[in-house]
Amino acid sequence: MSNKIRISLKITVFIAIFFLITNVLAFLIRDESSAYTRIWMHELFTEKNVDILYCGASHVSHGITPKVADKIWGKNNFSTGSAGQNIEGTYAVLRQAIKLHKLQRVFLELDFAVATYTPVKEKTGFKSEYSIAHYIRDPKIKFDYYRTMSTPKYYINTLLPIGKDKHMSLNPKDLLHRYKSFINGDYFNYVYKDKDADYDGKGCLLDKRPVKNGTFSNYYDEGAIRIDRISDDWKNTIDKIIKLCKENDIELTMYSMPCSDFYLAEKGNYDEYYTFVKNFCRERGFNYYDFNLAKEKYLRLFDEDFHDDNHLSGLGVYKYTKSMCDYFVGNIPCDDMFYDSYADKLKAQEDRIFGLVIKPTNDKKAVTITPMVNHVSENRISYDIEAFYDGKNHILEKGTSKNFITLPKGKSGELVVTAYLDGIMANKATEYFISF
Repeated sequence: MSNKIRISLKITVFIAIFFLITNVLAFLIRDESSAYTRIWMHELFTEKNVDILYCGASHVSHGITPKVADKIWGKNNFSTGSAGQNIEGTYAVLRQAIKLHKLQRVFLELDFAVATYTPVKEKTGFKSEYSIAHYIRDPKIKFDYYRTMSTPKYYINTLLPIGKDKHMSLNPKDLLHRYKSFINGDYFNYVYKDKDADYDGKGCLLDKRPVKNGTFSNYYDEGAIRIDRISDDWKNTIDKIIKLCKENDIELTMYSMPCSDFYLAEKGNYDEYYTFVKNFCRERGFNYYDFNLAKEKYLRLFDEDFHDDNHLSGLGVYKYTKSMCDYFVGNIPCDDMFYDSYADKLKAQEDRIFGLVIKPTNDKKAVTITPMVNHVSENRISYDIEAFYDGKNHILEKGTSKNFITLPKGKSGELVVTAYLDGIMANKATEYFISF
């Protein structure tokens, strides 16, 4: 045996042993015991056949329950949403699903947060990408996704079993939880356990922590939707999805899940996004169905139907799924479901305060209060303001119309702001404060 062959064999054996050891180590320390992406990916591979697929990020996993959709459609529905799933990840998941099932229809959710994600060439973190790539089994789809989700700079990290953003944990609590799931069988039986959410099957999460009605608040400015940040990556990948569905004779429907009016009021320019996407879809021969514009007689969502300002709670998931499916099967008149714009929806509402933005000043000595409203003028709004600190309740203002409030010096605690519309209580928001 020549030296070259001997050296080549040694290198091959070394690489094989290295990948064997690192794969075993990665399996032992990967924090995924209750990762719902792992669970629905397993279900996707074991389902007999899926007829209707819902694709997108966390709005999908917290938006569609196949338990309700199956009954309305009379077909097998499946949700493939995951936290932070970018459009390239959605394309990879759809390719994998088409390999497994004879899909009849795909619903593609067009969340503005996903549309304005950091372009691939600017990305430095890949947690959501790895959470999808790890469970894709088709080698070509997996490696195509590896290639498109990052620049070549990160290829080595991507190919190694252990690396940055790969959901590894050496936290003793996480490791104990993982090894316990091995012993009791939960890991191998794909059991989802989370004290704050239930798994409803086939990709749906039901959050058990609904927002209390009238309590939406925030302590910072969300900022407008950056239409200028909608990248060519997003546009080009949607074109790939359109082509893929056409090649496989799959009906494609593009839509958006509803967010809270509080969230959209914070953004302040939702109609700009709606107009952009509507035109984008029409240029490609598609209608766009935005359930943020749904009429309240068909879909009335309260604060308790959300578990944060842009994800539905378990209550909201069931309510929304029924409304959406009823619309697409023809139980709701197609020409009466939506307003022409989000502004038209706001105009049609009764007077409403959606919530309060309670923002500390830069010097932490005061807060400004900004009510998020539909068409209510601020001179109709008044506030009671209390601060809880040092174990006591302190009244700072009573019945005031001021929206600039000085905080007690050098204190920390809870600030409670009760808002009144024409003297009638409308909202009660609580935010923590630290003053200097």
